Amino acid sequence: MLIFLGVENFAKIEKAKVCINSYTLLVGPNNSGKTYFMQLVQGVNERLIDLVDGKAMKILMQIEETASNIDTGINFEYRSYVISQDNISRFVAYLNTKLNKKKEQIIREIFGREVPVGKLYIEVSLEKENYEIMVCNDVKALNTIKFMQGNMKSLLENAVASMYDYTIGTLVKRNDDKSEENIIRYFLFAGNDDLRMVTTSLESLFGCRGLFLPASRAGLMLLYRDFFAIKTDDVISYQVKHEEIIEKNNDSNLTQPVYQFLRFLQTYSINDSRMKEYEMEISFFEENLIEGHLSTNSHNNFSYYSNADHVRIPMYMASSMINEIAPFVFALTSNNAYDGFVIDEIEASLHPQKQLELVRFLNRLSNKEIKLILSTHSDTFASKVNNLYILSNYVKQNKGKDILDKMGLEKEDLMSPDRLFVYEFVSQSNGKSIVKEIPGDSKAGFQFDLFTDSAMHLYNEALKIGEILQDDQA
Repeated sequence: MLIFLGVENFAKIEKAKVCINSYTLLVGPNNSGKTYFMQLVQGVNERLIDLVDGKAMKILMQIEETASNIDTGINFEYRSYVISQDNISRFVAYLNTKLNKKKEQIIREIFGREVPVGKLYIEVSLEKENYEIMVCNDVKALNTIKFMQGNMKSLLENAVASMYDYTIGTLVKRNDDKSEENIIRYFLFAGNDDLRMVTTSLESLFGCRGLFLPASRAGLMLLYRDFFAIKTDDVISYQVKHEEIIEKNNDSNLTQPVYQFLRFLQTYSINDSRMKEYEMEISFFEENLIEGHLSTNSHNNFSYYSNADHVRIPMYMASSMINEIAPFVFALTSNNAYDGFVIDEIEASLHPQKQLELVRFLNRLSNKEIKLILSTHSDTFASKVNNLYILSNYVKQNKGKDILDKMGLEKEDLMSPDRLFVYEFVSQSNGKSIVKEIPGDSKAGFQFDLFTDSAMHLYNEALKIGEILQDDQA
């Protein structure tokens, strides 16, 4: 399932439609609207599930039947909700109607002020997948539903709750020939609260548990504790004048996504299961990017251990590069269990060589189903994405894994080429921006006009300087 967020006449953006639940790269000049759009993505993602109500459920409802338990003869009811090509357009149209009515309120909540917006909408592409959400009143009864045979029944009997205590399991059924066609993903629940169970499944599908990581992360890493100390002082302090209590205003001027990032740093706690799940990715990060180890103590203070110096130091003494990218791992291992990251100026404070390693790390996260939306001003970063995109296409089409050894790469460094989306923010003469998708070519990759123009300018400038020097010497 691919989800796209579209806007028209929003802030500096005249028109945009961007994939928000896959692997997305945004490029463009400064002050073109990228940061605003990324924060909008974060805010809308969090609110998509809130738009699902009884009317939306009726659109998804496929069947409501009474069946009989084969072993006990007891009748039970089950309901089936389906997201398929047949009803997805009606479902999305309904959500967009509600989204359009609430767009001003949503934007006020995200940005803390009025921001002009003409149109706000989502689009959903199911690709080759259908989703069925089954709910019944009896856990054991799920085994008797008529379509569950063989491996399905076995999976149910051994399933482990993964979302809530009433979750029976999640499974995938493919065609008999095991092709990728007509994949059906089942979400199975026992209970009576259909709305909660269906929205739980949709939250998993939409990928709504994301975190926005703003630019200047190093500064925020250093100051977040002071911010919350001052915030607490403002909330509880007061002035007494003429026996009258006057409360002080508390206006942080932070957008909601930035505040949430600060709050994440303040309340971070490690999740051991996620640490184990991403053990290989974290090991790559520590060896190839920070050349050390990150940790927290009982007081939730972050620290960095250097492999070179064999010294542990508090984060405020670590380099700006460490502070810029450390939040990636903290977010990955957080108890909040984020399934996606929206990262502004991904390459900030990184040497070009480290940017190359960062792309490999991000590809590994994407391969573990972490959704990514990234912005960059770096031609080095974009070029590395481009190279690995071309290489991933080559390996996919030719199964030529030997080339990886020649390139000093591993299969985990590759990406799913059809899951990568690249967009350029193009400034117009009227001061507005239009967001255009850059199509990828399996052999040539992506054409980054912004970076190409800069490179050509430098090249022509160097030629001109050379000509001037020659003339002077003559």
